[in-house]
Amino acid sequence: MDKIFKVGIFGLAPNEQNTLGSIFKLAASRSRQYTMVEQRETAEIILVDADNPDALSEWRSFSVHNSNIPIIKVTKIVPDDTKSTYLKRPLTLKRVLEVLDKVTIEAHKYVPELVIGDAKGMDDEARNALLSAVGNTSSSGIKSLVVDDSLPVRKSMEIQLSLFGMDIDFAETGEKALEFIQKTVYDIIFLDLMLPGIDGYKVCKEIKSNNMSKNTPVVMLTGKGSRFDKLRGTMAGASVYLTKPVEPEQLREVINQFLPNSTKSK
Repeated sequence: MDKIFKVGIFGLAPNEQNTLGSIFKLAASRSRQYTMVEQRETAEIILVDADNPDALSEWRSFSVHNSNIPIIKVTKIVPDDTKSTYLKRPLTLKRVLEVLDKVTIEAHKYVPELVIGDAKGMDDEARNALLSAVGNTSSSGIKSLVVDDSLPVRKSMEIQLSLFGMDIDFAETGEKALEFIQKTVYDIIFLDLMLPGIDGYKVCKEIKSNNMSKNTPVVMLTGKGSRFDKLRGTMAGASVYLTKPVEPEQLREVINQFLPNSTKSK
């Protein structure tokens, strides 16, 4: 699903705002798009001219009542400040899109290119932003188990769940998954239906009959989406049943549903 993020501006010169407008038009074919807005209270991202004291002062006053909007500081020289996000001048298409993409991934958990169980490509800016965002994510203390024999699915899940700060264990078979639940109490388990050896239904029943894992939500991820399959999953104890390919927003909704107190999933 395409989304246009609203960008508010503090202090950028007219020529730089024109440059941003041109970049946003050139990127209009992407699933992740941007537009400048005059009403900065409605913005989802704020760009602040960090080289302009008046702009910084105006932004600080604004942020008193709008501290939830992520900030990008635009500057000629990027300081050694790991707590802030910077966009280095001059404004080029690559720099602007990579930094904005990174903020949408980190702050809004928006990764439309990364569909679980579907081989979709992404442009270089989005890929670089995604890798950077994952590397900067701190641990939330949430433990998750992903059970799937598909390496691409495991890789996609690793990136998606890492954005929520989760610590992740991976099992390629049902037998391995059952070994994990004997040793670790998980906050959530993602379980594929079609597995070599023990299938997902049997694994789910074992999970729900184990004292350590019986209260752990189990999310079934599968290519089978018939009513009968979903009924079997529910009878086995699955908390929710998602049919591949799974969109990032679906995954986020499930995480919010079962881990509502997680600051990383809000």
